[in-house]
Amino acid sequence: MIHQVVSQLVDELNAYLNLRSPALTQDRVVAASLLEPSGTPNPKARDKVVLSVVNVEENRIYRSLDKYQTRADGISELVGPKVRLNIYLLFTANLEKYDEALKAISGVIGFFQHRVAFSLPGNGTTEGSRVVFELHSLTFEHQNHLWASLGAKYMPSVMYKAGIVDIRDGQPLAEVAPVEEIAAGV
Repeated sequence: MIHQVVSQLVDELNAYLNLRSPALTQDRVVAASLLEPSGTPNPKARDKVVLSVVNVEENRIYRSLDKYQTRADGISELVGPKVRLNIYLLFTANLEKYDEALKAISGVIGFFQHRVAFSLPGNGTTEGSRVVFELHSLTFEHQNHLWASLGAKYMPSVMYKAGIVDIRDGQPLAEVAPVEEIAAGV
């Protein structure tokens, strides 16, 4: 499910930026890390707006306790409860010209002013989900820790929190027969 959020977001953000300034390269946004595991710069991220997942947390406030799901034939199934997540997405303008990097970050912020949420379709093993985005501001201390953990120098960037992503494995744990009669006074 997380990969669907990231993939759809890259596609929609590229389409939005291409409408706003069509003279620039087509694929300006990529889902990647700034650095390779070896510590060298990632060539796929050069001169791009880089979308990176920097944190995933469970949203315990809206925890689902629903353990049963009814099929179309009336049989109930015992399933694992939905997991609701907040995904923290970092958009980094990895561009050589600083003013172009600021324009790119402004474009990302503009996109989220128009598109604060979208729905993801389900497939055979997972249910569909609604994703809502909100700007997530970091303190200077948290920014320092984030960039140090990424192993890179600060670049113009903005972070958004994508919540609530419902993830439920569609594989039932057990079938539960329906209640057909209730015996009283036994």
